[in-house]
Amino acid sequence: MIARRTLLLLPLLAACEELRTPQAGLTGVLVSTPSAQGPLRAAVEATAAAFDREGQGLDGRPAEAALALARFEALAIETTDRNAFPTMSPTVPIAMRVARDENRAALGVTQNAPAADVVRALARAAERLRANDPPGAAAALDRRLFEPGGEVTRDRLGALGPLPAAAQASAALAREVRRLDLDRGWAGAGNWWQTGERGTITDGLGAGF
Repeated sequence: MIARRTLLLLPLLAACEELRTPQAGLTGVLVSTPSAQGPLRAAVEATAAAFDREGQGLDGRPAEAALALARFEALAIETTDRNAFPTMSPTVPIAMRVARDENRAALGVTQNAPAADVVRALARAAERLRANDPPGAAAALDRRLFEPGGEVTRDRLGALGPLPAAAQASAALAREVRRLDLDRGWAGAGNWWQTGERGTITDGLGAGF
């Protein structure tokens, strides 16, 4: 488990300039603007915002799309494993998995691509696009993970089309986090959700949220 979380953490540390130079501790690593929220909450809220209106705000913004897809992929892992959300409604992980499949189909992720590898590749592509390096972004999108990969997949990041399942699932996850707060439903999750300290579940979500 720790090794997998480390895999998710390392590539997203370099996902954008703001993430390479955190603005406000770990929260600044997880989101591009300072936030008083814990990093998991910030990750969830940033993902819901990215996919609002079925992801229309990502049109023509391939770097942002790559990072949003990486966030979603990592959150889908966490909701499935239920480590971050021990008392979560069982409908939310199902919705996240369905939406993840929708995201993968829109971009052309291969059916059995390992999630950690997908997160790593998308984070690298986002970094290269922000650095104005389209060839580097294309190279990050390995044909073993993406169909057809390379330049075609890079260009597809700017025109994913509507992602209704991602919009619904990320909004549902955000609502569920708020419910858990109100109901004090975090038993067994540790104190990471309050403090956001390193070495907790937020490391598994990865920097770059």
